[in-house]
Amino acid sequence: MKKPILVAVSSQKGGVGKSTITVLLASCLHYLKGYEVAVIDCDPPQHSIARERERELRDCEQSEYLRKQVYDTFQKSQKRAYPVLECEISEALQTAQDYLDEYIPDFVFFDLPGTINNFNVIDVIRNVHYVFCPMTADRNVLESGIGFCNYVRESLITTGASTIKDLNVLWTMVDPRERTELYKVYDAFMAELNINVMKSTLPNSVRFRREGSCEVKRAIFRSTLMPPDRTQMKGSGIEQLVTEFLEITTK
Repeated sequence: MKKPILVAVSSQKGGVGKSTITVLLASCLHYLKGYEVAVIDCDPPQHSIARERERELRDCEQSEYLRKQVYDTFQKSQKRAYPVLECEISEALQTAQDYLDEYIPDFVFFDLPGTINNFNVIDVIRNVHYVFCPMTADRNVLESGIGFCNYVRESLITTGASTIKDLNVLWTMVDPRERTELYKVYDAFMAELNINVMKSTLPNSVRFRREGSCEVKRAIFRSTLMPPDRTQMKGSGIEQLVTEFLEITTK
């Protein structure tokens, strides 16, 4: 029997795109790559992924255009929507276990609060298999992100006090004009600290915040009910991210 791969997209800072990355990875893996996926939204009080799913379902009720988009996705992928399970952080592991008692997906994603100053957050992190840490080229984000990565590596991975197999940093909100020089310096610094940095990067683009709307007929990039529109994928870095994510987690 296959065992699900547990993944946390986690960071010490909000606003770096962890929920967006979780949604895009889950939707690409589920609707495009054929994997079974579940998402545990344990990031109160906003529960942004659960609220996004609710908005999308309401919008589908009001928009024939969106209903057709979702129907076409389900027909093409031969899948229904993946579950988004909302809970408190203290209930995250039990919520996941209750689901896994009934279903065995390929991947379970945990959308976590942006802090490790919480026992329950640490408890979830130490029980996953892979941790992906989004970072931006902002000094405060870098300092907190490096602190987070060092804690996970030194206190949870090196000591054997977790099930974590790998930890990787993902650069997000990248300004293409800065990529060559600035990020080479940051990558070298991360290498000195033995922190893995993914080759994939995500640009600073409004498309990452673009959800569907019952009022506007447009290409949808971020959705829990369908994958990113093909016309929006070029230059987004998502295809490269999904490929590298699978190389890391299924090797």
